[in-house]
Amino acid sequence: MKKHIAFTLMAMALAASLFAADIFASPAGYGPDWKVVVSIDEQKTYVYKKDALVRQMVCSTGLIDGDNDTPLGDYIINESGQKRGTSFFSKRFNVGARWWVGFIGGVYLFHSVPIDSAGNVIPAEEAKLGKPASHGCVRLSMEDAKWFFDTVPDGAKLHIQKEAAAK
Repeated sequence: MKKHIAFTLMAMALAASLFAADIFASPAGYGPDWKVVVSIDEQKTYVYKKDALVRQMVCSTGLIDGDNDTPLGDYIINESGQKRGTSFFSKRFNVGARWWVGFIGGVYLFHSVPIDSAGNVIPAEEAKLGKPASHGCVRLSMEDAKWFFDTVPDGAKLHIQKEAAAK
């Protein structure tokens, strides 16, 4: 009986430490101090830490057509802790991207400009940065997408708004 209790306590301690490690394993620590604001009108993404602007990036949000709009509102970056990766390719759209981080259950992503099946940037898509161009995701330059992936932690607040961001 004592061995069973000791084993159970050890298993609970291990699970708690793994859970804590998983929460704090995001790139720059847990996210409550971080906030991301996307302005559809400006086609810009702003990243704040403790209310100080850390980085401003040109982006491309979804085409404004009723089907591909980037959803407005408040979300949490990678809320599930399972929607972050270095690359993907969609056979449906015949494009992929690098350095992706999900929001809204991973249906919508922050990611790089599109790449082809060989992993090369598609120049015509890269030229669209700063204009609505995606299927609802937020596209960033390769450099900015890598920075976002490496820096913005899981749990960061996300606010997507139509109007310009308050400076």
